[in-house]
Amino acid sequence: MTLQQILSMLFQGITSASFLALITFSIVLIFKTSFTTNFAQSSIATFSAYAVTNIFQNILMKNNPTANPIVMLLFSIAIGMLVGFAFGVFIDVMLIRKSKYSNVLTKQMITMGMILVFSGLMPVVFGVFAQPTPMPLTRKVYEVNVGGSIPLFVSGHALLSIIITIVVLGGLFVALKYTKWGLGVRATASNETVASMMGVNTKFITAMSWGLAGGIGALASALFAPTVFTLSPDLMLGLQINGFLAAVLGGFSTFAGPMIAAFIIPISRVFAWQFLSNEWSNAIVYLLVLLIILIKPVGLLGKRIAKKV
Repeated sequence: MTLQQILSMLFQGITSASFLALITFSIVLIFKTSFTTNFAQSSIATFSAYAVTNIFQNILMKNNPTANPIVMLLFSIAIGMLVGFAFGVFIDVMLIRKSKYSNVLTKQMITMGMILVFSGLMPVVFGVFAQPTPMPLTRKVYEVNVGGSIPLFVSGHALLSIIITIVVLGGLFVALKYTKWGLGVRATASNETVASMMGVNTKFITAMSWGLAGGIGALASALFAPTVFTLSPDLMLGLQINGFLAAVLGGFSTFAGPMIAAFIIPISRVFAWQFLSNEWSNAIVYLLVLLIILIKPVGLLGKRIAKKV
């Protein structure tokens, strides 16, 4: 095993982790403010990916053929994030709050129902034929000399995706710690009833959390989609499943733990695929995660919460 191969696998794992980290943060943000899981997270993100492609190709570039495609792509991604944000707010404000019995099970059933809604909506809005994925941020491939006769080839789109993920998640963690919104999120996550009594607008906090989760998921889909061949309704399903797994492994009670787990899982999968078995790489990683959870049920950084009766 050469240094070039090790670095290549590591870069591949970090690239996959950058997509997963965005989805995982969205899942944890909703859980901490609404105390439920959004099973429609992948559907919202996939719908946004379809929107980015169609806005870019059929509207912006078609009407402005001489425009800079990268600028148009970034504008399309911004609109896609707004679409994801709007769907997130809609689910919280118009469906969950309007439900007769607003408990954890009801919220989960609503998000499950939204999966069926999006599955039927995507072919109606975007057509039943396969569509190309959004254009990558750049098609450049960088050649890095790491010693030896074979250089390391680094995808420019993957590199930009990693940078964007670091900037976005870094900004969100700073906002959670130092802004009034972040204080509201942490207060709501700690005790929604007490936070409301102390003057925190918990309804606004939850609505913004659902909206931000939808927008972040849309960004993840726009970055991830160019790495596959065509768009499909299950584009982001695998990332959502691994996002839930990362949240469980890291601990739902913290934001940092799931982010760490979101990097551990893809990197472990890449090395398991290389050193152990291609066919069994996923099963091996999931088994290791299961063993860790059995040893530490609250997650890597999770804390056991004692409740007084």
